[in-house]
Amino acid sequence: MLTEDEVFDAVVRRITTDGYLDGLADSRSAALRPASPAAVAEAEELAGRPLPSLLRRLYLEVGNGGFGPGYGLLGLRGGHRMGALDALVALERGVLILCDWGCGITSELDLATGQVWGCDPNPAPDGVSCAFPQHMTIVDWFAKWVAGTLCQPWLVQDPTTGEWRGATDIECAEMLQEAFGPNGPED
Repeated sequence: MLTEDEVFDAVVRRITTDGYLDGLADSRSAALRPASPAAVAEAEELAGRPLPSLLRRLYLEVGNGGFGPGYGLLGLRGGHRMGALDALVALERGVLILCDWGCGITSELDLATGQVWGCDPNPAPDGVSCAFPQHMTIVDWFAKWVAGTLCQPWLVQDPTTGEWRGATDIECAEMLQEAFGPNGPED
């Protein structure tokens, strides 16, 4: 298990040596600009609590979004956005939208518990919540991203119980292989 500082260093290394936006063909779109202390303070005030230290440090020292999983970590005020999606929209409920994966799928951070949740509205039938826990912290989330093992959140129906839940890593890998072949989306 990597420490928070090791994950921070690994994120910085990936940004400086690799593509840093998974969801874009040209994954080095523009120079990253850190968030202002005022933007971080505003987000923390809206949420009524501080951001997790790793996330706060990434915003202040690396970039106000624009790097990371999917179409990139969403920025705080004045930062990286994907269309109309705003990271701050749910902050009064204590939820920070982390990134957009496309097709309405997002990763979100519950600031009260420190847990990352997935939201996949696509297969959810009426009356079923499209949000589900991913059983990881923001440190785990970024550690998996730099290791290349972070899967987008997918809502699936359990074949045994019929319950709707988040897909496991194995199920994600199987769905990707089924959709794109053995080498993934590059195939």
